[in-house]
Amino acid sequence: MTQPQDLFDAATNDEYMPSRRVPDAEAIVAAWVRDSAAVRETFPPVELAYGAGEHERLDVFEPDTEARATLLFIHGGYWQAFYKETFSYLAPPLLKAGIRVAVMSYHLTPAVRLAQIVTQARQATAFIAAQFPGPLIVAGHSAGGHLAAMIHATDWAAQGQPDVKLTGGIGISGLYDLRPLRRTELQPALQLSEQQAHALSPAFLQPMSAAPFLVAVGADESDAFLGQSQQLANAWLDVVSEVQPLPGRHHFDAPDELLGLALDLLK
Repeated sequence: MTQPQDLFDAATNDEYMPSRRVPDAEAIVAAWVRDSAAVRETFPPVELAYGAGEHERLDVFEPDTEARATLLFIHGGYWQAFYKETFSYLAPPLLKAGIRVAVMSYHLTPAVRLAQIVTQARQATAFIAAQFPGPLIVAGHSAGGHLAAMIHATDWAAQGQPDVKLTGGIGISGLYDLRPLRRTELQPALQLSEQQAHALSPAFLQPMSAAPFLVAVGADESDAFLGQSQQLANAWLDVVSEVQPLPGRHHFDAPDELLGLALDLLK
């Protein structure tokens, strides 16, 4: 199915294409892959299945000492790219701080719809919570920030799952109002109706966890990404104290601040 031409807006599209706004984006992603391969050699993860699907898998990295907390990381890629193996590079600083790290994969659009990916993120969270009792942080970057916020807005009983107690959530340069994406080149893969975009937008949902949700965003992001973070902060006043700009960070290096954000939640 092709995207209706009258829905596309070039200015909106440009705001939501960070890979074209950061000159060395391809080199940064290549470094993610290279550094993650090295991490997996040094700190071999244990792969766990949170579901029966091919990509319903988690890599779990254990610290040398008893874990003080578990952090579930959900990657970005506009729900269309990457799997868990690309993001192992984020684990070492967290492991050094005594934090267990679980990095999840999920099925990608357009093979599945976004609602199914949200379900997978919830399944992975419930699995990790049951597998590793104790403090739990769910963090995500970009599209993963959207999924982390959707987890924070989950009614676990309605999902048929035991209640998940979160220590906190982290969204890094996340997407919380999906309606503008319908006017971008992402729409042919996402195929979001106006109703679906609204229903899957954390900015229009209520947080179901009372745990804090840290809204962080690269200070050098586009106005659209900065606005997305402010919109969630305005909507979730009970759990978001303020937007945390990450000075000097753009879309692709903002996740490098993950350790500091996690430690803020564990104080």
